[in-house]
Amino acid sequence: MLETHLPVDNVCWSPDGGTHQQNLSPEAAPDLVGRFAHVQQDGNRVTAIRDQLGLNKLYVGFHPDRGVIAANYLGDLVKAGIAFTDTYAIPTGSVVTLDPERRTATVRNFSALPARAGSSDTPSNIAHQVSEFLDQGMRHLATTHPSTPVAVCLSGGADSSVVATYTRKYFPHAVAYTYSFGGEHLSEDAAAAQRVATHLDMPVRVVRADRQGLLTALHPAVLNGQDWRDFNVHAAVVNEVLGAAIAEDHPHGALVFTGDLMNEFLADYTPVTYAGNLYYRLPDLPSERLRVHLTRGVQTGDREVGVFTAHGLTVVQPYGWAATELLSLPEPVSKARFMAHLAHRTLPNGTIQRPKVRAQIGDTSADTGVLPQLLLAGITQAQLQRLFQDALHISSPAELHRTVRGGVHQPVPHTFPKGDS
Repeated sequence: MLETHLPVDNVCWSPDGGTHQQNLSPEAAPDLVGRFAHVQQDGNRVTAIRDQLGLNKLYVGFHPDRGVIAANYLGDLVKAGIAFTDTYAIPTGSVVTLDPERRTATVRNFSALPARAGSSDTPSNIAHQVSEFLDQGMRHLATTHPSTPVAVCLSGGADSSVVATYTRKYFPHAVAYTYSFGGEHLSEDAAAAQRVATHLDMPVRVVRADRQGLLTALHPAVLNGQDWRDFNVHAAVVNEVLGAAIAEDHPHGALVFTGDLMNEFLADYTPVTYAGNLYYRLPDLPSERLRVHLTRGVQTGDREVGVFTAHGLTVVQPYGWAATELLSLPEPVSKARFMAHLAHRTLPNGTIQRPKVRAQIGDTSADTGVLPQLLLAGITQAQLQRLFQDALHISSPAELHRTVRGGVHQPVPHTFPKGDS
């Protein structure tokens, strides 16, 4: 009646200390901080729970002989005999009760994103609240993982550097990992990351990959990153390179801290022009709506959790602990000033103000990023979509876009079509 494929660890806790990821329940879910996905059989029904942001992917399908099949990876559902078009996502911030016999679902939401970002609170007050969440989460993990190896993915930008300061405070044995393209030359990001790590007295390992290394990382990035859209795939390629290196150093697992999600919460993205073409376009929305739109989009695509989990690593995205607070920052957001509040003067001069050169792009004066290197190898957006379709046995673009609409995977319906697997 219930078959599960759930290798992704939950990283969550209750602020009152009463609930941890080992004993998730529908009653406890509204009070949890962090990411989680949980499925259990309750008599003749199946109950599924998923976190507010949908950072832990949770997909289900009905099998005619085996009942409900639940998985973190779409690929595992397809391997189990569920057609891609018959896969459904458990909605974010919800408890879902599935009835396999009646083929129905009852959805109860316990958390939802606001319609638009912003509030009347002051940035300094919100920074204090966010800082408390970061401290609390780090203390929780330091208590529950006292001897686990710890890595920090460090790009040298403000987001990952602030995470590195909190990680260093609670995990003195943490090691920074930074990606750089090619041989001896260090990318601007990697050089900045080295400066931050040295300032924090944190060992740093530079992980290098040439064009062939990026191409080798492409297939697992698409499959485990569960996406075909160029920005997410390119980010997943970098994480695949880093994840492989961290797993090589720690074959029995590690906690991997990243600065992911802040860009969504603050809409800190800009399109990129390369060779006369514009990439990574954003919707034409006011900032307070764009922030929520981008945040809602993280429920589909798995460029961090899915990629690192495939290497036996547990990724930690600390900014996700304070999603509500970060989305409440009023417009216009001064990111540099806000991040300076969080950093508490622990970083080298210029780190907070430094414009980050994303690893997908590379140096401002060179074609060393993932985007240009894949394009030079002939890997376009259309080919990324074909790779995704092939990996999940999707027969046509129409099937793909019917199942994932507006960047969100189709949610469980109240009544499942009889034609499902």
